[in-house]
Amino acid sequence: MRGSIETINESALKRNWKMAFLILAVYGLIAVRLIGFPEIPGGLNQDGAMGAVDARALAQYATDRYGTFMPAHFEAWGYGQMSVLLSYLTVPFIKLFGLNKLAMRLPMLLISLAGAAGIYGIVKRLFGEKTGVTVLLFLAVNPWHYMQSRWALDCNLFPHMFVLGLYFLIRGLEKKKNLYLSMLFFGLCMFCYGVAFYMVPFFLLTACILLLLQRKVNLKDVLLCLFIYFGISWPIYGTMLINFMKWETVRLPFVTMQFFAGNVRTADILLFSDNMGQQLLDNLKAMFNVVFLQKEDWLWNSVKGFGTMYKCSMPFVLLGAVSVLIGAIKEKDGNKKAGCQLLLCFWIFSLLVGIMINYVNVNRINIIFYIHIIFAAVGIYFVIRKWKKTLYVILTTYGILSVLFFNQYFTTWAQDMEKAFYADFVDALTYVKEYDCDCYYITPDTQYEGAYNVSEILTLFVFDVDAKYFQGEGGLEENRNRTYWDRFRYGNPPENLYEAPESTVYVFRSNIQERFPKEKFCVTVFGDYAAAVPWSIINS
Repeated sequence: MRGSIETINESALKRNWKMAFLILAVYGLIAVRLIGFPEIPGGLNQDGAMGAVDARALAQYATDRYGTFMPAHFEAWGYGQMSVLLSYLTVPFIKLFGLNKLAMRLPMLLISLAGAAGIYGIVKRLFGEKTGVTVLLFLAVNPWHYMQSRWALDCNLFPHMFVLGLYFLIRGLEKKKNLYLSMLFFGLCMFCYGVAFYMVPFFLLTACILLLLQRKVNLKDVLLCLFIYFGISWPIYGTMLINFMKWETVRLPFVTMQFFAGNVRTADILLFSDNMGQQLLDNLKAMFNVVFLQKEDWLWNSVKGFGTMYKCSMPFVLLGAVSVLIGAIKEKDGNKKAGCQLLLCFWIFSLLVGIMINYVNVNRINIIFYIHIIFAAVGIYFVIRKWKKTLYVILTTYGILSVLFFNQYFTTWAQDMEKAFYADFVDALTYVKEYDCDCYYITPDTQYEGAYNVSEILTLFVFDVDAKYFQGEGGLEENRNRTYWDRFRYGNPPENLYEAPESTVYVFRSNIQERFPKEKFCVTVFGDYAAAVPWSIINS
C-alpha cells in the first residue's frame, strides 16, 4: 500500500514538474515579446507601413490605396508587388485601434505565437511532451522567432501559416477533419509570400504520394483536400497566370486578379537567371552562409554575433535531423513515422527554396527556421536524455546567450534600428502633422536619393491619409479643398526661401537647414531630418 502511494506521489510530482516547465515556457514566450512592444524596433519599416496603409484602405473601402477592389495581390510599389494576407488580417485591428504601430504589428505577434503553438503541437505529438516543452523554451529565446514577431513584414507570415497547416496535417493522420482543416492554412500560405509557389504545391504533392502509399489517406480524402486548397488559393494562382500570360485584369464581385505592368521579381528566381550554373553555385553559397553558418545578415534580420538561432545550436540541429531521419525509417508507430517523413519533406523543400531564390537572406528563406528549431529541440532533448547532467550546461549556455541577446536587442541594436527604420523622419512627420497648413513639402531622400516612394508611404501612414483622397477624388473639407498632390509634395526645398509661401511646412535632411532664414522659420532638428514651420503658422 505504501509503495503504491509513493508511486502515485512520484507520478504526480513528475506531472507537476512538466506543467511547471510548460507554464514557464509559455510565459517566457509571451512575456519577453511584450517588452517594449510595439515601439521597439523604433521607426517604421516601409513595407510594414505600406501593408498597414493598404489595410486601412481595405477597412474603409474594401480596396487597396490605389482603389483596386479586394485585390488577391497588392500592386504595392508598382514595379514590385506584395502579398496581401497580412494586410487583410490587420483590418480588424485598424478598425479597433486606428492606423498606428500597435495595429500594424500586433497581428504578426499573435500569428507568431500561434506558429509557436503549432510547433509545440507537432513536436509533442511526434516526440513526446518533454521534447515539446524543450521546443517552447527554445522558441522563447530564439533570435529569429523573436525578431520577426515584432515588426510587420508580409513574407514573415509564411512560415507560421505553413507550420499550422503541417500541425493539422499530422493530426489528420488520426482524425480526417484535421486533414481538411490543414488545407485551409496551406491555401492561405499562397497569399503570404511568393516563394510559397516554389514550395507548398510540391510539398503537398509529395505528402499526398507518401500518405497514399502508406494508406493513411484515400483518393476521396485527396480530392476533398484539393478542392479545399484550390478553393481558397485559386485567386492568387489566377493572378500569377494572368501576369505570366499578360492577360487583362479580371474583376469579380468578391476579388480582383490584377495584371501588373511592371515586375522585377522574376530576376530573383534561379530559373530566370542568364547563367543558371553560376547562379546555382552562388545560391548554394548564400544559403549555406545564412542558414548553417548564420553569418551576419541585414540589421533587421539578425543581431550581430547571435545569428538566427545562436551558432552553438547547429550541432543540435544536425543531431535532431539524424534522429528524425531514423524515426522516418524505423519508427514502429505508423502515424509518428509518417509525421517524421513529413518533417523531412518540410526540410528538403525548404532547402530547395533557398536554392531557387537568388542570394537568399533571412527573410527570403524564413521557411527553413521552424524545421531547424524542431531539429534543435529534438537534438537537445536527445543529449539531455542520454547525459542528464548536460541539462545544467545547456540551460546555463542558452540562459547566458539569451541575456546577452536581449541586452543588445534593446540597447545598441534598437538604436541602430531607429536609423534603419527612419525614426528621425517619422518623428519629423509626426511633428509637422500638428500644424495646419496648405502644403507639406517633404524630402524624397529617405531610402534612395530622389526616389520619393518610401517618403510617401511613411507620410501616408503618419498622416493617416484617406485612400479616396490619395486617389485624387477632390480635396476633402479638412484638407482645405486641395488635392493630395497639391497638399503633399515630395522634393527638396529651393535654395532661396525668403519668398516661400507662408502656408508651406517643410520636412528635409537636416544638413541643409541653413537654407531656412531664422527670422521666417522655426527649424526643429530630429537627428538626420528636420522640420521647418513658418513663424506665421506657429503664431496663428
